[in-house]
Amino acid sequence: MRFLRYIKEHLWLLAAFLFVALTADIFLLTFEGSLWLILYISSASFIACFICFLVGYLRTKKMFDEIEDKIEAMEKKYLVPEVLDERETQEEELIFEILKKAEVSMSDNVAGYRHETEEYRDYVESWVHEIKIPISAAQMICENHKDTPLRESEISEELDRIEGNVEQALYYARSSYVEKDYFIKEVNASELVKRAVAKRRRNLIAMRAKIENDIAEDAVICSDAKWLAFILGQLIDNSIKYSKEDEGLILTFSLEEVDGRKALLIKDNGVGIKSAETGRVFDKGFTGSNGRAGKASTGIGFYLCRKLCLRLGHDLTLTSEEGKGTCVKIIF
Repeated sequence: MRFLRYIKEHLWLLAAFLFVALTADIFLLTFEGSLWLILYISSASFIACFICFLVGYLRTKKMFDEIEDKIEAMEKKYLVPEVLDERETQEEELIFEILKKAEVSMSDNVAGYRHETEEYRDYVESWVHEIKIPISAAQMICENHKDTPLRESEISEELDRIEGNVEQALYYARSSYVEKDYFIKEVNASELVKRAVAKRRRNLIAMRAKIENDIAEDAVICSDAKWLAFILGQLIDNSIKYSKEDEGLILTFSLEEVDGRKALLIKDNGVGIKSAETGRVFDKGFTGSNGRAGKASTGIGFYLCRKLCLRLGHDLTLTSEEGKGTCVKIIF
């Protein structure tokens, strides 16, 4: 901090002192005052002005030197307000308060990034355990068919599971910056549903699933086709996972108006969700009683769908009745 620059930045104060001194001199000259008195007042004004500048400069320099020294000595520099002494002047108090607010804001940001990092680490750990299951199953199938031909259908299901898990991990990694990688335009809703269903045809055939597509062939919705296709696929996978073992899966797709907005409905006749748990299905890691009943749930699917929908500007709602199925609405 330089003294000359400090003076230049406070020239208004110097001008005020000169004005007071000049006014006093003119007053004394008007009344024929002593020249020595005029010289004394001018000198005293100059000395007082210099002392004010020097004291202000030294106090300000001391404060900023203290802040700089403590910042240099700290590893987490944004915590500097915690080690500063109490301030004496109002200006110092205001600077201290500004630093305090900056610290709080930075701490919140650090906590947010730490939470996101921990979330992603937890997901990666659960994903690794999840992906090991189909890989182990595929290895076991190959091991059991060393001396006999291996049919494609025997291993294709495990490959589909691996592909699904890898796709989910990819979209999870991208979910924090969807806004940089999407393009909203009119999408043919019926064609989108057909493609999502066709991609899972093997699993749907194995579940003896019946698909009811009640969407008109020319019906359109406004969204990003790639991201919406993934969301739709996750919802279909969830219906497959939680279908009834003794009853064929029925998946129904339709469009309706909700408060003047289009909504895509995905309805199934699966095991449903307990009423006490429906409010928590979009929480990260929540598996509910169905997930704990041997369905190998990670609690990521609904959470990721909700997160992506919010990023795209859509709403996602769910209604369910235990034993009667679930209905999910994507509202555009």
